[in-house]
Amino acid sequence: MTATIIIFAILIIGVLIMGFLAARWKSGDMSQMHEWGLGGRQFGTVISWFLIGGDIYTAYTFIAVPALMFGAGALAFFAVPYTIVAYPILYVIFPKLWRVSAR
Repeated sequence: MTATIIIFAILIIGVLIMGFLAARWKSGDMSQMHEWGLGGRQFGTVISWFLIGGDIYTAYTFIAVPALMFGAGALAFFAVPYTIVAYPILYVIFPKLWRVSAR
């Protein structure tokens, strides 16, 4: 076995262990819609940060936009203002969403 396969196996086993531990840690009543959809409101700051980051910067940003830029040229620069404008919009909308969700 090469070092690459060993490292890959260790990472896969580590992720599996973390997944099994997370399934049993702070489990809520998943039969309720608010528990299932919001994770029982038990997501911390770090988990929320990763979830929002994964939502904003998807594979689209890293694969599709460079491919479009290679194929179409300057047309793909629409993604730059899109990501810049997204943050002010989120800062305006998310506090209102938080207040509505907290009720």
